[in-house]
Amino acid sequence: MPEVQLPLLPLVLDDVPLGLRLALAQEGIPCQDRAVGMPEGRFVLYDSRRGPCRWKAPGQVVIDVERLRAAWPADPFAALTSTRARRQQWEFGGLQFTEVIATVDKRVLREQLMEQLRAEIELADGVWLRVAAYPFPYRSALNFRIDYDEYQPERFQATMAAIAGHESSTSHYVNGSAYRDHPEAIARLRGLDVGSHGYWHHTYRSFEENLRNLRRGIDVLRAARIEPLGFVAPHGRFNGELLSAMERLGITHSSEFALAYDELPFYLGRSRVLQVPIHPVCFEIMLEALPCGATIAAPSAGGTPVPQEAIDRVQRLAVDYFREAARTKYRNGDPLFFYGHPTGAKGPSTEVVRSVLAMGGDFAALWKTTLRELAAWWQIRSGVRFTVIRQGDEFVVETDGMAGPYRIGVEYLRGRHVARMPLGAPRLRFSPSALAYEVRGGSPGVRPVRAKRPDGWRARLQQFIDWERVTPVEEIVPNNWRNLAKRALRTLS
Repeated sequence: MPEVQLPLLPLVLDDVPLGLRLALAQEGIPCQDRAVGMPEGRFVLYDSRRGPCRWKAPGQVVIDVERLRAAWPADPFAALTSTRARRQQWEFGGLQFTEVIATVDKRVLREQLMEQLRAEIELADGVWLRVAAYPFPYRSALNFRIDYDEYQPERFQATMAAIAGHESSTSHYVNGSAYRDHPEAIARLRGLDVGSHGYWHHTYRSFEENLRNLRRGIDVLRAARIEPLGFVAPHGRFNGELLSAMERLGITHSSEFALAYDELPFYLGRSRVLQVPIHPVCFEIMLEALPCGATIAAPSAGGTPVPQEAIDRVQRLAVDYFREAARTKYRNGDPLFFYGHPTGAKGPSTEVVRSVLAMGGDFAALWKTTLRELAAWWQIRSGVRFTVIRQGDEFVVETDGMAGPYRIGVEYLRGRHVARMPLGAPRLRFSPSALAYEVRGGSPGVRPVRAKRPDGWRARLQQFIDWERVTPVEEIVPNNWRNLAKRALRTLS
């Protein structure tokens, strides 16, 4: 009998690390778990650290992913699921600005790991065909996320004016305590993509405190007849207790750059809360880097104002920075997901918002979307399944996961060249030589480096005890040692 031709895809996973599963899902490579006794595909991935490959059928190629670790000083699969963060620094136009973000650049790590695995598979006469990260025919996506940390009436009105005509590419996250007494402002957001930014502007260390904070923030929006599905954590912080609280409340998507930034969306572990990483630089942290020592404040807030010419200079720098970042991201096929706080007291940034949203007209294949719609798309994308077999010089793709309102695209990779094709029918046949390719990759643009002046012992101690001045003292429940210490220090200060 002739040998049965095993599909080149999906890849078969035989007890591989969670980080590898996460990366393959982001990449859009079809995979399925091993079913002993059934040869589902030609390529079987296993991890010899976790044990031997359990079973190999005739014609199957077994790849030990332990080999992928050899090029890394630490386990790259563990790094992909790391929740550690640290202060990092950018430099642009002579200005140095910092933010606490994920310790690991997970996008760079994922892409390099996937390149290693692709080389192994192609060397064994396999194929690298993936579900496109965006609906066909888009190459990238644009969203500007607005965090409503504070309420300044004039700046709120200016923000509404700045997004006019671009509402479909904005998402709005409301801090409950700042807006509970301004229902008329919340009412202006009806019909937009609105999510919660918590009640008090703090990300707590315990499940109970996060749960209460999220629930109260959601209740403020529900009182205004807005049903939020998404959430973003104050200061972009992340921890497992926050994730558990989001899961308890049915949050569908979230975005914390202390977990990941400048990366494709992903589900962490077995959680069903989609993480949507964004670019962690905003106009406000640029303003904070001004070397003038003045307090950036609204006129009514007191303090020494920053000279207007300094603010104008930073605003021009910010527009140039985001324009350069957008060009790089679009060229690489990465999402253009930015954010800011234009309604707060740290300076007039509505011109930056307007400029970023206007950039959507500079790119031909750009999907202008909300984070809510992005989460709906990603759920559909995650359910796409297909098999690939080779017939002579052609590949045949068969799929059964095309339901939904979006056009599914697939991407065939040849080095740095990518060809996009619509998956418009249950069967697609293509020849690589007949495809039109575009170049992806290249310079990553402005990237962060570890801050030259990392947080000192005082900042580390404050982080250790969960120090903050946002929560009223009477609301800090003395049910653990951190809260006892915080209450005592807050009472004495």
